[in-house]
Amino acid sequence: MTKYEKGANAERELLKTLWALGFSVVRTAGSGKTSLPSPDIVALNRSKKLAFECKAWNANYLNIPVGQMEEQLEWCERAGAEMIVAWKVLRQGFLFLRPADFVKTGKSYAITLKKARSCAINLNVVLGLQSKLNI
Repeated sequence: MTKYEKGANAERELLKTLWALGFSVVRTAGSGKTSLPSPDIVALNRSKKLAFECKAWNANYLNIPVGQMEEQLEWCERAGAEMIVAWKVLRQGFLFLRPADFVKTGKSYAITLKKARSCAINLNVVLGLQSKLNI
C-alpha cells in the first residue's frame, strides 16, 4: 500500500466515523497539493466547526512542516473552525491532537508518539459530545 493510499484510507475511515456521530463531513481530495490551504476533512454540526489534518504515520514521532501547519491554522482562523490533527497509528487507532501539543522546531512542528499518547483527546470530547473523560 502506498503512502497516499494509507493516508486516504485513514481519512475515509475518520469521515465515516464523524458522519455516524451526526456531523456533516467533507473530504478535500488532494488537500496537500492545491495552491490554497485546505484541511483534509471538514466536520460541521449546528454548534461545532472542525478541520482535521490527517496523518497515517507509523513511527515514534510525527512532523508537520511549518508551512503546512501555519496554512491550516490560518484556514481555521478564517473559517472560525478548530484545528485537530488526527494521527492514525498502525494497530492503535487515531490520536486526536491540538496544534498546541506540538513543538515548533526549525522546519516542522513535531510531537513524539509518547507525548501524543499522553495528551491525545478522546474523539467524543473533541466533538463536544462528552465534556470530559469518564474515569
